Amino acid sequence: MVTWPWWCAAAAAAGYAWLSGLEPPAMRAMIMTLMAMWVASGRHAPGPWQGWWLALAIVVLIDPLALWQPGLWLSFVAVALLILIWQGRMRPRGVRGWLIALLRTQCLLAPLMAGAVLLTFERVAPVSPLVNLLAVPVVGSVMVPLGLVGWLLAWVPPLMEPCWMLFGWLAHWVHAGLVAAANWLPVWQPQPWRLMPLVLILGLLSALWALPGLARAPRWAGSIALIVLAMTLTPPMMTEGQLRVRVYDIGQGQLIELRTANHRLLYDSGPRFGSGFMPLATLWPAGQYFDAVVISHSDNDHAGGIQALRDDHEVVRWWTPGVDALGVDAVACRAGRHWQWDGVAFRFLWPTDDPSALASNDRSCVLLVEVDGQRLLISGDIGADIEAQLLASLPDDVTLLVAGHHGSRTSSSPAWVAATGPEHVMFSAGRDNSHGHPHDEVVRRFREAGSCLWNTAVDGALTLWLGAAQAHGVTTQRPLPGRDVGVGVGCLAVESPHQKSQ
Repeated sequence: MVTWPWWCAAAAAAGYAWLSGLEPPAMRAMIMTLMAMWVASGRHAPGPWQGWWLALAIVVLIDPLALWQPGLWLSFVAVALLILIWQGRMRPRGVRGWLIALLRTQCLLAPLMAGAVLLTFERVAPVSPLVNLLAVPVVGSVMVPLGLVGWLLAWVPPLMEPCWMLFGWLAHWVHAGLVAAANWLPVWQPQPWRLMPLVLILGLLSALWALPGLARAPRWAGSIALIVLAMTLTPPMMTEGQLRVRVYDIGQGQLIELRTANHRLLYDSGPRFGSGFMPLATLWPAGQYFDAVVISHSDNDHAGGIQALRDDHEVVRWWTPGVDALGVDAVACRAGRHWQWDGVAFRFLWPTDDPSALASNDRSCVLLVEVDGQRLLISGDIGADIEAQLLASLPDDVTLLVAGHHGSRTSSSPAWVAATGPEHVMFSAGRDNSHGHPHDEVVRRFREAGSCLWNTAVDGALTLWLGAAQAHGVTTQRPLPGRDVGVGVGCLAVESPHQKSQ
């Protein structure tokens, strides 16, 4: 048997994978393609699962760190499902048979891959099955070969130009189609409480149709039950007298969400960067409802996300210092103004009277929240002078203090730290930020006071529950080893890495 065509095809497959960067998915595809050519050329034919395990072993031996890359597992999980779907089935015949098989394969792959993507990235693009069905074949089977042929014929312009013209035309229309599809079905990010139930439901739905030996009746009955379950999921209920505090990791800025049983408040809206990007726009899908939004002051790192809130969500009431025009119809936050939601008391401690004569940071709305003898204090960016004026109005002790001015040494004076005596202190700061927040002096000051320190730059988003029967434990988005076995009050002695003092 002539073998040179197989060797040429194998070299082309290896070269193609090399051009793509030999990332784990490309390496997996190359290895399995080489095995398929080995079988097609009349050599020993390993079983599909033998080929799967062999490819996984080779990829891991070549690149052991690939085990920590989501692309490796997404790729191999998809192929494993394909093996389950097609094992023992006859090859389709004719164009119609192949089209039906392709559509069936995409429909069976979609639930499992959606669940895997949700588990890995906490969001999913509903339009991805359509992209896999239409755009991927066009790009992989038409555009890439056209581009390679155009490159090879670069020395013959009359032959090169038609290739690149057709490539450019296809690229334009594929891009336009992807943009239209993304606008039609934008990326969806479920709420955290919904994430794991949806992943399990999608995995079970895929298994119902992929596993051999099941009759149609239990497949359809199970699928309908799982779909109904997914549509009727309800969030865990909060009770009266409970407060959930979540300080988001949005870089160098501040955005805090407070939830009671039936109400939702945001303190600050995070930054807006020069490119126009607002981190707030990535946190929730459009259409959120907020009973109140407090914008502590007009600095960009606190007020930059106002546009995203205005354009995409519904806000019942805005609170601001009432000095700068922020483009919203707001009520001025003033010391003494208070209200109560679901057994949780909210009260402003600052500013008093007209703050227009103060610097921007010192105008910050200072908010005190109390529930069941536990207290949360958020002081915006006020400096030590304003802290001194507030000492007489502070409660006896504070459960959670969001450190003023992201941990700058212009705030958190020794008198303020001693007066608040917080059990937990949270710094809302960006990783490796140019300001050196939180400042070393401030970190040491709170540690000497016995506080447990948390930093969004290190820990990610931070969540603490206050209220009836709630422990004072903090949940971090990026848990660190040893957090629960440290010194003093159950946390590490030094939570913030050493940074340049500024």
